[in-house]
Amino acid sequence: MIERAVVLSTGDELVSGRVVDTNSASIADKLFALAVEVVAVLKVGDSRERILWALRQAAELGDVIIGTGGLGPTADDLTTEAVGEFLGRKLRLSEEIAEGLKKRFASRGLPWTPNNLKQALFPEGAEIVPNPLGTAPGFRVSVGAGKALFWLSGVPREMEAMLNETVLPWISEQNKTAETIWACTFKIHGLTESRLDAILRPVLLGERAKLSFRAHYPDLSLRLTVRGGEEGQKSFSELKARIESLVGRYIYAEGDETLEEVVGKLLLGKRWSLAVAESCTGGYISRRITRIAGSSVYFKGAAVAYSPGSKIRFAGVKAFTLERHGAVSQEAAREMADGIRREAGADVGLSTTGIAGPSGGSAETPVGTVWVGLAWRDRVEARLFRFGGDREHVILGASQAALNWLRTVLVAS
Repeated sequence: MIERAVVLSTGDELVSGRVVDTNSASIADKLFALAVEVVAVLKVGDSRERILWALRQAAELGDVIIGTGGLGPTADDLTTEAVGEFLGRKLRLSEEIAEGLKKRFASRGLPWTPNNLKQALFPEGAEIVPNPLGTAPGFRVSVGAGKALFWLSGVPREMEAMLNETVLPWISEQNKTAETIWACTFKIHGLTESRLDAILRPVLLGERAKLSFRAHYPDLSLRLTVRGGEEGQKSFSELKARIESLVGRYIYAEGDETLEEVVGKLLLGKRWSLAVAESCTGGYISRRITRIAGSSVYFKGAAVAYSPGSKIRFAGVKAFTLERHGAVSQEAAREMADGIRREAGADVGLSTTGIAGPSGGSAETPVGTVWVGLAWRDRVEARLFRFGGDREHVILGASQAALNWLRTVLVAS
């Protein structure tokens, strides 16, 4: 039974702050969905002594250790050697992996150097974790007492593929014969973590149920977990219905579904089309929408109307409106939404105009002020939002708020 996990990331670039460790967050998110608790996230530099220290800590705390980084061919790639030393096992060359590496280099016309064989060395008894997107495979080894250690590539897209194709299925298999777990994860927008906790305070969980909160700007995830057989299933269904009755209007999805996927399905179901006029979000909403395969069926197009002139020319804003009310105003957001809907021939028009920062704000209109406009049927409305944080936080928050408002309109229409 895999209940607790430790995530271990290595690399001087991570501890120095030169590179943001997105791997740990991604791994923790996927384990959260499997009801596996991440009890620690450890980050150490490219040092044999520090990696050995981290391995000792991780082995004490977790049922499974998932490490990333340090599997490459260079001198500072120390992971495999450190794991071998930690386990007291020699490293063995996998002839199959070595031959595959040589063929891969030859097929791409890349020069072969002997240090690449370092990527074909593994601790004795290790099972290979294939890397479908890169040259360095990972491995899985037992660390005693029913515990396991996986080591994956540090390159995010390679790590994701290895995690999804090998690690997560293995964990699911280990937990298959354990006590039945009934679980679901709600994605929530529009509530703070403290407010969500206060609303759910009346929910009586009992000894077999657990609610887990996770804040990930600009949303929250709420996971309900109930252990047990038929009684557990009954309790799970009742608790889930109770939660939905309390916060249902804030729940936009369950599981891994994104907000843009939800919006896309709603547009398809209604056979409505969408057009977007963006100012402060700079095309980010359009990028999210078009990231979804098949979005061409419902997405008419977009205009990144950043300057006052472009708002007039491409989004149908009146010059008088900008002169009297300014670009960051309810009036401008309304005219942008209605204008882009009209220009694109769409059923719905969505707009954003605001101040993402770090400069440009004023006492009346501080940085983080964003107006979102929405035009549908015979209605044109605009809402004011205020976001904190840096420029990226404002853009992300505005895009999420705009898409969520669109979602609620689509549900209600």
